[in-house]
Amino acid sequence: MLAAIRSLTRSPFAVLIIIVPLLAAFALFGVTDVFRVSPTSAATVGGETISARELSTTYQRELRNIQTQNPGVTREQAEQAGLPDRVLGRLIDQAAIEAKADDLRLGVSDEEVRAGIQTIEAFSNPFTGRFDRQAYRQALSNANYSETEFEDSVRGDLMRTQLVLPLLTGLAVPDTMATARLAYEGERRSVDALFLSPALAGDLPAPTDEELQTLIDETPQAFQRPELRRITLARVSPELMMRDIEVAEDDLRNLYEIRLENGELADPATRSLRQWNAPDEATAQSAAVALNAGTDPAEVAAEFGLGEPVELTDVQAYEIPQSAVADAAFEAGANEAVAVEARLGWRVVLIDAANDPQVPGFEQARAGLRAELALDQAEQLVLDKIFELDEARAGGMALDQAGAQAGIPVEYFDFVSQSGVTADGVRVRGLADNEEILAAAFEFPAGFETDPTEYGENGYFVLRVDAVEPARVPDLAEVRERAETLWRFRTVDERLQERADEAMTRLEAGEDLNAIADSFGEGARVETATLRRSETAGPFNQDLVRRAFAAGENEVFEARAGDQRTRAVARVSEIMPPASLDPTDETRTDIAAGLESDLSQLIRTHLLSTYEIERNPTLIDQALGRSNANP
Repeated sequence: MLAAIRSLTRSPFAVLIIIVPLLAAFALFGVTDVFRVSPTSAATVGGETISARELSTTYQRELRNIQTQNPGVTREQAEQAGLPDRVLGRLIDQAAIEAKADDLRLGVSDEEVRAGIQTIEAFSNPFTGRFDRQAYRQALSNANYSETEFEDSVRGDLMRTQLVLPLLTGLAVPDTMATARLAYEGERRSVDALFLSPALAGDLPAPTDEELQTLIDETPQAFQRPELRRITLARVSPELMMRDIEVAEDDLRNLYEIRLENGELADPATRSLRQWNAPDEATAQSAAVALNAGTDPAEVAAEFGLGEPVELTDVQAYEIPQSAVADAAFEAGANEAVAVEARLGWRVVLIDAANDPQVPGFEQARAGLRAELALDQAEQLVLDKIFELDEARAGGMALDQAGAQAGIPVEYFDFVSQSGVTADGVRVRGLADNEEILAAAFEFPAGFETDPTEYGENGYFVLRVDAVEPARVPDLAEVRERAETLWRFRTVDERLQERADEAMTRLEAGEDLNAIADSFGEGARVETATLRRSETAGPFNQDLVRRAFAAGENEVFEARAGDQRTRAVARVSEIMPPASLDPTDETRTDIAAGLESDLSQLIRTHLLSTYEIERNPTLIDQALGRSNANP
C-alpha cells in the first residue's frame, strides 16, 4: 500500500505545459492559492511565500487524487508514506524557481496565459474544436480548481518554462555511457528461490489483551485517530441555484443573434487563395476564364504577364487586406477563379481551398445557450444570497439563522477529519471532495466563524468550528478488531522469519533447496526464473529481483516475495551478459532523458542553496493536520 502511494505521488498531474525532465524534480504544476487569510507563511523561499492555506489545499488535493485511485488509502497511511513532506518539498522547489524567475524579471502576459489555456484539448468543444468556456469551467470544477487558481498555475508554468527550458537543450550521449547502459539493462540472472507462504506459520492462538495493548503501545501510529472537528456549514453554488432558474425565450433568441453576428456559433469561414495584379479588366477576366478552364496557374500568369502571386493560407475575411478581394473570395468556392476590381486596380483571385463550417440553427444551439444564461443568472443569485447572509451575520444573527433568512442550506457535520472522513472511517459525501472547505475547517480554533470564502467554481461558503477533538491513540476497546488483525499479521511474519533464518543457514551449509522445502512441508515450494533487472514474474517481485541483482553468483539472500507476506530464500545460479552492446536510437533517447533529469536535480540543488528557506513548523503541522498541531 505504501509503495502504491509513493508511486502515485510521483506521477504527473494533468500537465498542460510539458517540461518532461523537470516534472519529478520540481512539480511544475503546483497551484498558488489566492485566498491568503493571514500574512504568516508556512514557509518562505527568498521572496516567495507558501501560505498554510496553500499547503493544506495542495496536500488535500493530492491525497484525494490518491484516494480516488486507491480508495482504501487512509490519511495515516499517506503520512507514513511521506506524502506531507513530499508535497511541502515540491512547493518549496516551485517557490525557489519562481524566486529565480523574479530575480531575472521573467514575466508572462495575460494574453500568453489565455493562449496557453485555449490550446488545451480538454477545454475544446467536441463539435467545433474551439475553446469552450463551459467545458473549461466543468473540467476545473471536476478537478476542484477555481479559474483564478488554475490560471495562476498556468502563468507560473509558463514563467518557469522560460527559466529552465534553455538549460535542458543540446545534451549529447557519450558512446561509453550508451554501452554501459546496455550492459546494465541487458544482463539477465537465473534465480532459484524457496518460497515460504503464511501457511507455514500454522494455527495461531487468540491474542491476550496484554499482547494487544503492547502492540498498540509499540505502534501507536498504526492506530492513531486524527484530529476531528464538528462544523456548521452554510454554502451556496451556481449548481445549486440553477435548479430554480427559468430562462426567458426572448433572452435565448437575443443571445443566439449576438453569437450569430459575432461568428461564435461555429468556426469562422476561411479561404486559401492566390492573387495576381492585372493591368486592366480585360486581362483579369481572360485570366480568370483560363484558370476556371483548368489551365495551370503558372502558365496563365506567364501568358497574361501577371507576375508572381500573393498567397494567403487559411485566412478569415478580415485578414485579407482589400475588402473587395475579401468579398469576392468568400463568395467563390474552392478551385474557382474570379476577376476583382480592387482599390488599387484589377486582381485575379484563385481560391485554392474553402472552409465554410455549418452554423447550428437556434434549436440546435438552444440547450447550450440556456445553460450559459442559466449559469450567469445562478452566479449572480449566489452573490446576492451570500451578501444577504453576510448582512444578517453582521446584524448579530447566528450562522444557522442567517442561512435560513438568506435561503442558503445550513449543514451540520459531526466530527470529521481533515480528509473528510468520520471517526469510523466513512467518507462524508458532499464534504470529502471539497478541499477549500476542509482546509478552512481545520485552520481556525473552536468557536471561530469564517468570512464568506469562495470554493469550487464560483461557490461560496461560511463555516463555524463548533468543537475540536484532538488527535489521540484510541483505547483497546475502540480498535480491538484492527489490533487483532495486526497482531496476527505480525505473529505470522515472526514465525516465517524463523523459518527463513533456518533455510538460509541450511542452504549456506550446502543443503539442496528442494530438500529444505520437502522438510518444511506444505506451504514451501521451489521455483526458478531468469529475469532482467526491470522484469518480474509471479512471486519474483521487484524487491526479490532487486536483491538478486545486488548479489553475486551463487550468493544466498533473503527477500519478501509476491504480496510481501511470503518470504523467499534464494540463490543466483547464473549471470548472463547481453548478446549485443550496440546502442540503438531508443537507448540514446532514454539516456538523454536521464541526463536531463540529472541536470534538473542539479538546478534544483543550486536554487535551494541560493535562497534562504524558512519553515514555520507549527503552521506546517496545522496545515497538514498532524497530531502535534495546535488548533
